[in-house]
Amino acid sequence: MFLFAFILIKIYNIAMNKKIKSACAVVSVIAALSAALSTGCKPDGVEIKLRSPYFFSMGTDAFCNLPKDVTESRVEDCNDLLNEIEGLLLELDYSLNTTNSNSYVYKFNAAGAGSIVELDKAAYEVFALAKSMYELTDGYYNPSVYYSVQAYGFGGAPSHPTTADELPSDEIIEKYKALSCFGEVRLFEEEGKYYAAKPEVSVQIDGVEYAMKVDMGGIGKGYAVDLVNELLEEYDMEYGYFVFGGSSIAFKKFKGNDAGDYTLGLSNPRGSGNVLSTSVQNLCTSTSGDNVQYYMIDDVRYSHVMDPFTCKPIQTGVMSALIVGGSAAENDALSTSIMAMGKERAVEFINEKLSERKVVFLYDSGEGYQIVTNLAEGNYKLLSEDYTVISEVKDGKIVLGN
Repeated sequence: MFLFAFILIKIYNIAMNKKIKSACAVVSVIAALSAALSTGCKPDGVEIKLRSPYFFSMGTDAFCNLPKDVTESRVEDCNDLLNEIEGLLLELDYSLNTTNSNSYVYKFNAAGAGSIVELDKAAYEVFALAKSMYELTDGYYNPSVYYSVQAYGFGGAPSHPTTADELPSDEIIEKYKALSCFGEVRLFEEEGKYYAAKPEVSVQIDGVEYAMKVDMGGIGKGYAVDLVNELLEEYDMEYGYFVFGGSSIAFKKFKGNDAGDYTLGLSNPRGSGNVLSTSVQNLCTSTSGDNVQYYMIDDVRYSHVMDPFTCKPIQTGVMSALIVGGSAAENDALSTSIMAMGKERAVEFINEKLSERKVVFLYDSGEGYQIVTNLAEGNYKLLSEDYTVISEVKDGKIVLGN
């Protein structure tokens, strides 16, 4: 049994079987967190134990934190909830995992150009959501940069470049770019079944023909968080949170203060500790950062976040982005998009299309580290002297300063 009292809980995202430097994920929860494991007794006196609240799906970890007094008084309910979460995550792994040869996304990726591939309902819904995010962000969210992610040594690739000579050539990347045409994927339903039609686009590299592939891992984790959030509601779990992959979180209330707020910290992508914190409850958050999976070559950072228009790792100066409120699945796509957009385009996008969400992103100007946010002053706490807030909020919109 564990008990944490007003300490910093960091969520780690480790790149397994890779020599890629992985830093702690870009968010942390600062709160008095209760134990997730406890025992209880049935009315007949037979002792029962709460099952593990830890899970593994789509290549990463998940965790459901429930307050100790709730788990002790509602052991059977909590076990039923945790079992449902496990079943849900197993189903989604079967739908969305790019490395599971039985998954629907794997089968889509294995199909040739122009093929029509049957999907299950979950995969279909994630494809549809990805399409809507692709359109909303004008293509800055694009899950079909699969080959570039692999070429630069991410997404389960066996290794990554260690010298400039080992980086993929511009010629190869141009060919991969032709396959990043996610907007051309066609979705349809027929006789109660779900289908995706791949674009009629292929390229040849060294005599091998390649068709589009996608990776729905990011948005898929957010999709799972949204579904678990619904389960928490169904089981009347007023307190606690669920986190998947260290980047997508569904918060309920915190049973440790009168306000019921968790304190969410945005971690420093270029150092230790947190840059700022803000209060959250009863909402979902998602974060992306270039400090989660990356390597350095000749003082250049190559991260797993790709620019969908160059099909190369982003070089926009945006180091991390946090989205608060709304759907976790949408936020996964939005945080990645903001990193790819760069500072000025991201501010325009937030002002035009994200007025209902709270957004923070961290930017490296080359002369210093900056914070841009639509959080009003007083709704966050600055925690690092290394960062300067360069924005203010007027009429609900971000206005940049120097």
